[in-house]
Amino acid sequence: MSRMTVEQLRQDLPMTAEVGYFQTGTYGPASDSVLQAVRETMETEARHGPATPAGRQSHIEREAAARSGLARMLNVQEEELGIETNTSRAMQQIVRGLDWQEGDEFVMTSLEHVSTYGLSYSLKQLHGVKTIVLGEVYDEHLLGDLASVLTDRTRLICLSHIASPNGRLLPCKQAAAIAHDAGVPVMLDLAQSVGQMPVDLKELDCDFAVGSGHKWLLGPMGTGYTYISQKQLPNFHPNFIPDRSPWSLPDAPTPAPTARSRTEIGTYNHALVVGLGRAVEIAESIGLDTMQERITQLSGRLRQGVGHIDRARIITPQEPGKSAGITSLMFDGFTKTDMDGLVEKMHQRHQTVVKSQWLTAPPDPVKVAMRISVAAFNDESEVDRLLEGLDEEL
Repeated sequence: MSRMTVEQLRQDLPMTAEVGYFQTGTYGPASDSVLQAVRETMETEARHGPATPAGRQSHIEREAAARSGLARMLNVQEEELGIETNTSRAMQQIVRGLDWQEGDEFVMTSLEHVSTYGLSYSLKQLHGVKTIVLGEVYDEHLLGDLASVLTDRTRLICLSHIASPNGRLLPCKQAAAIAHDAGVPVMLDLAQSVGQMPVDLKELDCDFAVGSGHKWLLGPMGTGYTYISQKQLPNFHPNFIPDRSPWSLPDAPTPAPTARSRTEIGTYNHALVVGLGRAVEIAESIGLDTMQERITQLSGRLRQGVGHIDRARIITPQEPGKSAGITSLMFDGFTKTDMDGLVEKMHQRHQTVVKSQWLTAPPDPVKVAMRISVAAFNDESEVDRLLEGLDEEL
């Protein structure tokens, strides 16, 4: 495809004419180009019949390109990737693939997504697994605490590449080195990083990773992915799928295990995978470095402007390299009810969409923030309108 600019991406997103959309960290808007790819695939299957050669050809080649494009973006082998519907389900696949025993330990940080907390509760109920939560997440403390809690019962460490509540960029590469020295595998949650910055999983050196297509990648809703490193694949069996099909001829060789063969079960929506591939193409066409630079510029404008609002306090790290497109704000004296009301006013009165975000699980009524997700398709006028709205409402 021809090169696309950030301005052209913005034009490919009709909702930018209606609202200043700062909710990409929850749901990214799918562009017209992505929707067209999905629609074309489904219409061709419907017109010719999905099981006919013409119907199948509508998605086979484009789906293969989508899978290879995602693998290229993450710098992994295609065999290490499986397509999922979202990050939470992908994470469930990883955890189910491990042989948990009573007394085993699951390590996570206090900044993980609420679904990860729910997963930890299930591990305790089902297997008697102990969850250790690292509460001090500043880099030097996090790494020191991580090294101190690892034991011979630690089975898995879960880290968000970028933390959902406050946008902190966690030191995942250094954490993986500490974990591997202790013989412990690491799972990364990439939901808030892939699509707004370059992500190299080989450099991060994780064992497992999960992510969404419908956030910063601006792919179709209901798309995600699972990464399982080559060294973990042989012993990874979350769904008890045999490597050798019951329909195989007796003398047929047993294929090597892949993430796809171990995680993808039955029929899925081929058109959504094609749409995800189109989203990856667009991101690569613009350039993730270019998108990250744009996000950094706009986030800087936002944070500088927030500094002039008396009641607002930025809880996202502002040092270079410590955060990306998420900026979380707390307001003195605000409860969840207050924050929900402010978010509604920002939408109704200022055509600006932001999020009321719990900062803890279980929730604390006064530990709530406004989470602002600045994406590459946003522009300066939207940031300024957001700041003007906050100044007026506060």
